[in-house]
Amino acid sequence: MKYVGFSEYYHDAGFAIIDESGKLDFATHGERYSKKKNDAILPEELWGMVEDSGEEYHVSFYEDHTVKFDMRGGGGVTGSTKHLEKRPDVAEETFQRMVVPESLVFDVNHIHHESHCAAAFYTRPWDDKEDTVLVSIDGVGELQCATIMDSEFNLIKEWQYPKSVGLVYTTVTKFLGLRPLEDEYVVMGLSAYHDTSPESKAISDWLIAWWEDLEDLAPELAEGIPIGDMKVSKREQDRLRFREELRAKVLAVEDKVAARATQDFAEYAIMQIMTEAAKYGKKLCYSGGCAQNVVINSRLFELFDEVHIACSPTDAGSGLGTAARSWAKATGKDKLDWSPYCGYNIDREVDVKAVVDHLLEHKVCGIANGKAEFGPRALGNRSLIADVRYDVKDTVNTIKRRQKYRPFAPAILEEHAHEYFEGPMNEHMQFTSKALHPYSSVTHVDGTARVQLVPKDCESVFRKIIEEYYARTGIPMLLNTSLNIRGRPMVNDEHDAELWEQKYGVKVF
Repeated sequence: MKYVGFSEYYHDAGFAIIDESGKLDFATHGERYSKKKNDAILPEELWGMVEDSGEEYHVSFYEDHTVKFDMRGGGGVTGSTKHLEKRPDVAEETFQRMVVPESLVFDVNHIHHESHCAAAFYTRPWDDKEDTVLVSIDGVGELQCATIMDSEFNLIKEWQYPKSVGLVYTTVTKFLGLRPLEDEYVVMGLSAYHDTSPESKAISDWLIAWWEDLEDLAPELAEGIPIGDMKVSKREQDRLRFREELRAKVLAVEDKVAARATQDFAEYAIMQIMTEAAKYGKKLCYSGGCAQNVVINSRLFELFDEVHIACSPTDAGSGLGTAARSWAKATGKDKLDWSPYCGYNIDREVDVKAVVDHLLEHKVCGIANGKAEFGPRALGNRSLIADVRYDVKDTVNTIKRRQKYRPFAPAILEEHAHEYFEGPMNEHMQFTSKALHPYSSVTHVDGTARVQLVPKDCESVFRKIIEEYYARTGIPMLLNTSLNIRGRPMVNDEHDAELWEQKYGVKVF
């Protein structure tokens, strides 16, 4: 028996396979195959891997689609699907037809936030589950926007729509002319260009007051009253008025001021949730879209002794979460054998010396080797890298077609990290640390860096490249960013790598 989990249909589709022993065989984002950024639909190629294998599979979905169908109007933001609520069999048939091949049996769905929490819990680095609390924070699942669970997945507390940190952040992202559900990290980066001021504080205080005063979902909306143009609940009317007032406040100030206000609000609200969670455990497993806010993540150690964040905390990662949840229920086990390197494998030789020669000529280059990383960030197998000794930030941002103020991450040999940075760090670039040396190419305007540790026991080509670079320069780190162009998925296979090199004129090893 193997366990397939998938997220699909709304945003950022993901797919994962776990075997009976608990080994993560494969995990990927749908976009890597369709070539459409944040693609909501899984390509048939991925389902073909399962159909053609001859194995028996348990197939699960990352949320309760019958509830989601009703809340979203069958996938849209307006309209009614009350007929699906009244006829669960119809909802099931519709779902099966849309996303699951006829040759496979869809077994179960898990709750959205349960799948998020599972993606973090079953990949945690510590063995025992005592004193462990699970938290998920995002835009909205079925109705929940934030959830606290214990290590047995019992619900402790939840925050329901429209009380959502994620939706506020996404809304501001859109008002700033950026892409919602994709460019929130740009807003986070932009916020560092403005210290909290009376202007930004006025907006963040207004948002905090809204957060504090807002009750959870109005009963009439919870009962399924449609939220379309013809019939809108009082709570939804209130939400729409809030949205327009927020829009006016955002457009009345500079972008960096609005970004600062939004970040300050998000930090306040998330730390409120985390303070509540810390009452139930000092080891935190954290997931959901808001878990990508590395600035706030770095504050979590004020409340918890240990913090583990899912390698892919977005909806795509919930494909892994729902598969892991099904596996755990069937086997009674609670910890996966996993690595973030679990996607498509490019099996080719890389000349490490030639790569470093290229870098020392002040040239940027790509690395496409080994199994693709699962998650939003390149970890060395699908990376664009550069010499940190020179200010190449503008060059790399130009190649990637990104805003010039966007920062880059340093990838550093684990054993040397504390010589250069102070603060929390991990292998997945999920925290910010204070930079102790002025390497401007990998240090943000506020003096911090999103550090990637490259472990001592890692035998990857990426580790060997940094070691060779260190031997020749005395510097144990490189600039590392994802091998993609803004708005496009990361390079996945050999063909992608060849096309990328041809199109953008950057050597890919």
